[in-house]
Amino acid sequence: MPGYSFAMTKTPPTPWRRRDLPDPVTADALYAGAAPTITNNTTTTPTTGYLKYAPPGVALSGSDTTGPFTTPGAGNLAIGTTAPEPSYVLPLSKWPNTYASGQGIWAVEFGTDAAILQFRYRWINAATMYRLNIDGRKATDLMQATGASSAGSGNMLTVDLGSTAPRRIRFDLATTPFGGVYLPPGASIWQVPSRGGRFMGFGDSLTDGSSGNTGAGHGTWFTRTARLLGCGDAWEQGRGGTGYITPGSYATLQDRIALDVIPHTPDRLVIWAGYNDNTGSQSAIGAAAATLYASLKAALPACQMYVIGCWSPTGSPAASITNTNNTLKAAASDARLPFISPLNGGVYDPTGTLVTAQGAWITGTGKVGSTTGTGNADTWISSDGVHPTDTGHAGLARRITAAITALMPA
Repeated sequence: MPGYSFAMTKTPPTPWRRRDLPDPVTADALYAGAAPTITNNTTTTPTTGYLKYAPPGVALSGSDTTGPFTTPGAGNLAIGTTAPEPSYVLPLSKWPNTYASGQGIWAVEFGTDAAILQFRYRWINAATMYRLNIDGRKATDLMQATGASSAGSGNMLTVDLGSTAPRRIRFDLATTPFGGVYLPPGASIWQVPSRGGRFMGFGDSLTDGSSGNTGAGHGTWFTRTARLLGCGDAWEQGRGGTGYITPGSYATLQDRIALDVIPHTPDRLVIWAGYNDNTGSQSAIGAAAATLYASLKAALPACQMYVIGCWSPTGSPAASITNTNNTLKAAASDARLPFISPLNGGVYDPTGTLVTAQGAWITGTGKVGSTTGTGNADTWISSDGVHPTDTGHAGLARRITAAITALMPA
């Protein structure tokens, strides 16, 4: 209407309450039903008579239809430009936001009553992995190799569920272009919206994964924490080597938010970085953190945000790590954001008041190469002396979940 303007704002999410969280015994548990049989074949030809449900954007032919898929953890799906890439989609929702190097950690989810389904994908390299979830439970704890071995090849995972029944199916994907799902005649497929709000982890390789853990970002603390908090739409927005003032091979956190965070409007956001910055100027780190927090709060006023301090892979952090942790704690307090310290387990509310002290996340010296260390670092830290193992990420997920839960009203 002339003379009037309307601002579109996102309704603030209902604050998390402890009473609403899922039971931790089952939230991260394995699927208790009959184990599915999964086989891989290097072919894009489905079983005769099966119908194709293609990803949005992929050209249709014959009886093909566009599938009612949700894609938790990712957005901006696009097809590639060079054959056979136009038959597959990848999300562009993480820096540098290209088909070849965008969001590698995401998921495809749908409902079906089929007893057997075929999942089409393109194998890139050994980083191409998957994890099947059935009715909200993992079929395996860790991500799995597909069994393919030919770079660039089209493949089909055939999943035999053993019986016809309505189920919620999810494929967690790592470095996996998605080409659609094939179902037998008579089987139905439907959309299953994600639950628990959009949860995002923004940071470095502690979130994005390393060679120390299985399945890249699907094997870090982040996806486990998302399950423990009941969040199905989990966006892993880490980039290894990056930080508040350190771009690494990508960009600083501030330079990434305009494409990687803000347009995707998370309901809850965990910011964890600083380790790659710790040898730099503390005043520069503090200024960058203040700018980042202010930018995020201004752009996402309805988002609940949490800052995690500087990582230490040993129980005896260097002075530069302690200083960086203190710098980030001060910046978070100034921005009135909750702060969680890995160094002493301190959990601070937005006013900077200590809510609880859980103790240091990492104890002991850790194992470097073949040298055995002490404390939990011996099993939680990989042989590179910095990054967590699968065991370490599982432990960190419990610590981070406990810290966030401590900040929730009952």
